[in-house]
Amino acid sequence: MNFKTKKLLNFFILLIFVIFIITFLISFWIYKCENFINNTYITTEIKIEKNENVSRTYDKVFKYLKTPIFFKKYLILMYDFASNRKYGYYKFTNKNIKSVLSDLKNGNTLKTKVTIPEGFNIYQIASTLEKSKIISYHDFINTATNNEIIVKITGKSYKTLEGFLYPETYFFQYDETPINIIKAMYKEFTNKLPSNFTEKVKENGLTFYEGLILASIIQKETYIDAEYPLIASVFYNRLNRHMPLQSDPTVIYGIFQKFNGNLQKRHLKDKNNPYNTYIYKGLPPTPICNPSINALKAVMYPAKTDYLYFVADKNGKHHFSKTYNEHRRKVYKYQILRK
Repeated sequence: MNFKTKKLLNFFILLIFVIFIITFLISFWIYKCENFINNTYITTEIKIEKNENVSRTYDKVFKYLKTPIFFKKYLILMYDFASNRKYGYYKFTNKNIKSVLSDLKNGNTLKTKVTIPEGFNIYQIASTLEKSKIISYHDFINTATNNEIIVKITGKSYKTLEGFLYPETYFFQYDETPINIIKAMYKEFTNKLPSNFTEKVKENGLTFYEGLILASIIQKETYIDAEYPLIASVFYNRLNRHMPLQSDPTVIYGIFQKFNGNLQKRHLKDKNNPYNTYIYKGLPPTPICNPSINALKAVMYPAKTDYLYFVADKNGKHHFSKTYNEHRRKVYKYQILRK
């Protein structure tokens, strides 16, 4: 073997050795990284901002962990960490890094359960959302009464989205945007609204919006589903006879933000309250709450009665009358005598 051949052979041996070392080091690096990913568990809460850079996100997750060398590079190369991150709040409780990466990729953000009861108005909804730390009271109200947003969501110009925010249990992430919350609630409303609602209320002499207003009043007058069609018949009969509705809940809605729970005679005589259906005939300007499906159906299918009055007993059950004298006797029986 001549010198040149021997030198070439040594070179190849060295090259193979170097390749082996590099391959070994890369394999060992991959092993260390994957072992870290699969066997390291963390408990933390983080918030990823929209358009946040990869280094900032990396620091939030791994800042206090002893990571393998060049671990951020590994995540970017093998897990596309630079792109596979969705913004929002995250809560990780004893989760391994693999699950954390999956949550960040799929946007499994921290969500809170919030239930909006039937008959809540926008002010009550706003308070509920604020107490759940989802959104501020004023941000919600400002959005729900913003005409530009209302037109964008509904396609029409309404004074408020009252009536369109369906009462249901929702899961929202912390610090959710008000418009996303409202879109979710409006979508639930459109999903639950019977497809023939407009047609049926028109047969009863109302427009779509008037039907929604009446449904909201019915919702607030009783918590007994079986009474909805009867309450609806009373209000339809009053509207057809051009009688004032004389509904306490409408009066309360007009003064809701300063109402202390004690409805007084002066409130029923207040001409400055446009929702005062003791003073003003017809329906109030807007819905007074967000009605349930059963209240909506009651407007579509009211009971066929001649009732014009109703009064509640101590258990909340309503008793109906056709004449004022009959109504007075029932008021005496169910309200005055029980005091």
